[in-house]
Amino acid sequence: MLRLITLGRLRLLRDGLPSESIHLQPKRLALLAFLALAAQDGVQQRDTLLALFWPHSDRERARRCLRQALFHLRNELGDGVIVNAGREGLRVSPYGLWCDAVAVDDALRRRHGREALETYGGDFLPGLFVDDCSVELEEWAAQTRLRLRSGVVAGAWDLVEQELREGRAAAALESARRARALAPDDEDGVRRHMTLLARVGQPAAAVNAYAEFARRQQQHYDAEPSAETRMLAETLRHGEWTAETVAAATPHPAGTTPGMSPWAICRAKGRRRTDGPSWGRTAALLTAVLVAGVAIGQPPRRNLTAPVGGHLLLTQFTNHTRDSLLAATVTEALRAELSRTMDVRLAGGPAHPVLPDPARDRTIGIVMGDVTAAGPGFTVSASLLSPTNGQLLARLREEAPDSRRLLPTVERLSRRLRGGVMASVAP
Repeated sequence: MLRLITLGRLRLLRDGLPSESIHLQPKRLALLAFLALAAQDGVQQRDTLLALFWPHSDRERARRCLRQALFHLRNELGDGVIVNAGREGLRVSPYGLWCDAVAVDDALRRRHGREALETYGGDFLPGLFVDDCSVELEEWAAQTRLRLRSGVVAGAWDLVEQELREGRAAAALESARRARALAPDDEDGVRRHMTLLARVGQPAAAVNAYAEFARRQQQHYDAEPSAETRMLAETLRHGEWTAETVAAATPHPAGTTPGMSPWAICRAKGRRRTDGPSWGRTAALLTAVLVAGVAIGQPPRRNLTAPVGGHLLLTQFTNHTRDSLLAATVTEALRAELSRTMDVRLAGGPAHPVLPDPARDRTIGIVMGDVTAAGPGFTVSASLLSPTNGQLLARLREEAPDSRRLLPTVERLSRRLRGGVMASVAP
């Protein structure tokens, strides 16, 4: 059996004592990884491989390069690993090649969080550089990297809850530690970790976890934790760490549990009322200024719904800047821009406290994002998710060199998001 390692490093091994490393060019290894992981039905078409791996070559030269790559792979792998499927299809036999990313994917589908966590050795194809490859191949690698890491982290938090129910506090703490290590910037994760430490009688360790997270936010993003996280830390710091007070201070939306997928949390947030303290009048004022800036100097345009019908759900962006109101303001500005051409509804918030059911109300996508400080400027990132299964459809990022360029940045992001939405709903 051959083993393709793609998590944490890229290696091809032949089983034995010791395992023998098979040396191949990076492009050929990347091609093997794509064949093993990307084909939903087990078959990948040659034309797809040509476009991804040799986008700048003419068709004849690209086909010759593919034939050469397959020749070298088959020569090293042996017969029966890469096989033809019809005239133009290729597939990898699961009986001849084991791939760690495929194994993690399979464990996540079966909801075997421990198996996925134990198999996950790091980011998918880290530092991959392939000569003359397409942007689409790089995006596929980045999306797969994010999907696998997010899935393993969510599975780890599910495992924490299971271990707590079974009375295995030490195992739960270890699973939580590994989840935090995989996603050190996940603020929901640090709150879950703090809550867990308090529940097992370690409030001082919970406060230390907060302090470490706050230092990281300051060093890497020039930002501070949210008010909710600070409130939880203060509750623990002052010794008010009973189960009831911790639960009250922990901002899990009603109906959510640790380990919920992002789109499930999004739906639960939409069912939560926001009658309590929020960004309120100050954010409303900033939003009015920002939205006014969007409209100044532009001719009025008719507000159209998406041609296919349905609406887009936009969640409040996560803030990683010193200005606690900036993400809410950017969210509203993005909503105003997207609303020019499609029906956009906020998932939660005073205006839209209830999130519609995608199956009944024809939701065409969910948008989640964040705003991060980058020196004197900002990075605005957005993810477009499927409303039915949470699959990542697009991951977009735009840079604003300073606050004065934030509006054009939101406009560019809006245009790219509209393209992603239309591509996702195209028949």
